[in-house]
Amino acid sequence: MKKLMFFVFILFAATITVNANNSSNNKEVIGEWKYEVPSAPYGYNAGNLVFEEKEGNLTGHVKLEDGYKIDLKDVTYSEGVLKFGLYVDYNYVTLKVTVEGENMKGSVNSPDGEMPITAKKVK
Repeated sequence: MKKLMFFVFILFAATITVNANNSSNNKEVIGEWKYEVPSAPYGYNAGNLVFEEKEGNLTGHVKLEDGYKIDLKDVTYSEGVLKFGLYVDYNYVTLKVTVEGENMKGSVNSPDGEMPITAKKVK
């Protein structure tokens, strides 16, 4: 019985540690990032990415320069790689970027092909 209780305690402690590590890693991306996708259609080629944490999960949205907002879907961040998707004109677009300090660099996969993206943290 003692071994079972010890095992349950270790499992519980490991779960808390993993959740705490994921939450602290999220802090690296939480905030506002000014992005540029030079080859994207006008209106979508620049704006801000805003990332927040709600109940331990990353969420966010894109703020286009005209003020329009688009919610992000399936936001994940692990080992310096941020992945998410969003709907642009009824098409699902995915992004995969590498976060290095105050900068992001990666690619956008859309029906029109792959496009490079860069971003710099502003807040």
